[in-house]
Formats: sequence, structure tokens, C-alpha cells
Amino acid sequence: MQLRIKLIGCQSTMNEIHAQGLNQGMDCEFLDYSYHARPDMLHAKLQEIINQSQDYDLIILTYGRCSNSMLGLLSPRIPLLFPATHDCIGLMLGSTARHMELFKENSLTYYFSQGWLDYGRTPLAEYCEYEEKYGEKKARKLIKTLYGSYQKAIFIKTPGIKDLERYRKKVQEIADFFGWEVAEIEGDTGLLTSIVKGIKVPESIYVDAGQVVTLEILAGIQNGNKDRARS
Repeated sequence: MQLRIKLIGCQSTMNEIHAQGLNQGMDCEFLDYSYHARPDMLHAKLQEIINQSQDYDLIILTYGRCSNSMLGLLSPRIPLLFPATHDCIGLMLGSTARHMELFKENSLTYYFSQGWLDYGRTPLAEYCEYEEKYGEKKARKLIKTLYGSYQKAIFIKTPGIKDLERYRKKVQEIADFFGWEVAEIEGDTGLLTSIVKGIKVPESIYVDAGQVVTLEILAGIQNGNKDRARS
């Protein structure tokens, strides 16, 4: 018997899910990327949807820790499944381990994905907002404080991207403005695919119905048993 699945996803993962047809046979709800700027609002919205989705067999989320927005979530009757990554960058790279390896190679890198470019607030868009509000001088000072330490922009290519050159131009435009180097890296949607299909893998977190999401669970430890949380 096929599971009745509710998927609560971030817009940053929507393109990859649709491109691979992973949304077939389930109810999907993708939330606006702007929620990332307010983790408290994201947490409240996730809990609201979870509360309204208690007639399914499984609730899947494509959110990682995301500034601990997942912390404290509770699904009374339905288990939860979501990636054990820090954010959507680790998810698009396939694992936190790969994300951390790349971070060690160059910690001054800013990553872009298709969804991030389509729905997110890029550093260049942020600068334009500041310039309109505060003027060029103050805007450049603010943006330098936020992004002045970065040296490189990397675009994560994932399967199913249409008009790849358009995304390359977007990244190049941002990099040119900040004086960053530009590179590309192949993404890995294996983890995303497994989770959306409801498959528990080592880099996923499964939370039993009625259990509150704690820091220990987010760290991969559930009731003192790592294997149970990441089975």
C-alpha cells in the first residue's frame, strides 16, 4: 500500500523535485524563500502546516537545520522525515560531509543553486535594496560588512536545469559586482531524492510521531541511539 505523503518544501528545492517528477503522487506545499530571513516565522509556519497534515502517513520536509527553525517542531500522530544537513546548500551537494570538505578547501566561497537564484535574495539584490533605501555610500558599506570577506562564487549544477547559460550569467553578474572568482560544481540530488521518496538514509533524520525535535535529534542522536535516528 502506497504511503500518503505530505511534503513541506522550501522553494530552493522545488525545481529539482519537479524536474525529476518526485512530486508525483503526493501533496506538496512549497514555502516562500523569504521565511529564511525570519527563523521564528518559518518555525511557526512549519508547525502550522504540520498540525493541518495529521491525516497523512508521513510528513517530509526538505528543510535542514536552517538556523534551528526545525527545533521544537512536533507532529502529534504522524512521523517526520527530513535531511540532516545544515541548509539547502548541503542538500544540493548531497551531504553535510561534502559541504564541510569544500568549506575546508575554501571557507570564503559563496554558493548558488538554481532555486537560490530563482527565489532567494542574492547579495546583489540585497545591495540594490540598500542602495534604494540608504544611498550608494551607505549601501556599499553595509554590503562590504556582510559579504566583503568572500572571494569566490560557485554555482551548483543540479539535474534538470533549463537554460543553464541564464543562471551562469546571473552568477557572473553577482561575482563581477563583488570582484569574486567564479566556478561551477556538480550537485548531487541523491539525498533529496531519497528523502522525498520517504526512504530513510544515513544523512536523514526520522522523528517518531509525538516526539519533539530536539538539538540531540538534529545532531543525529535520538534517545541516545544514533542508529535509530539515522536508520
